[in-house]
Amino acid sequence: MNKLKITAYMFLLWAAFSLGGCLEKDQIYLDAKVQETSTDTGADEADHAKKDKETYFVYVCGAVKHPGVYALPAGSRIYEAIHLAGGLHKHASVKGLNQAKPVADGDMIEILTEAERKELEESNTADKKQGLTEHAQGMTNAADGLIDINTASAAQLMSLNGIGETKAANIIAYRESIGKFTAIEELILNYSQLCRESG
Repeated sequence: MNKLKITAYMFLLWAAFSLGGCLEKDQIYLDAKVQETSTDTGADEADHAKKDKETYFVYVCGAVKHPGVYALPAGSRIYEAIHLAGGLHKHASVKGLNQAKPVADGDMIEILTEAERKELEESNTADKKQGLTEHAQGMTNAADGLIDINTASAAQLMSLNGIGETKAANIIAYRESIGKFTAIEELILNYSQLCRESG
């Protein structure tokens, strides 16, 4: 009987320690899991709070009522910056201005007047025309000197930079059907047609 009591007692002790240890481990595991979850939530909240507190500074100038530097929350749009600057001046041009575009820290938002926009467009057109003029003048210069575009052979035309066999043939065909080029402006006006035909 003594051996049976001792064995039963030992079994009970072993069961108590084993079950008690498992419960503690499970409890520790659950506590750790809860703690990890709360830590992640805290990090997400901190990130959101940081983004909410992040401030961008933008310079709004030109045709607005109150030009200056304005502070905006991250994720703001250009229209909000214009609103802070008192809105658009009555002569402001909104053509080409994407007011829905997000602002970035340090942006300069310049609002042009109608007159400034037209002047800029004319300047861009003049720059394009100047570029075509220079290109057309370059067409008349061969590597070893000048050639006459009205009398040059296909081989002579192909010696010019940017003129291949097809474009040279188109120039000669145009020259034969329309007549000689009399001014550089005529060449400029017909250059796009020559390029289209040469594909």
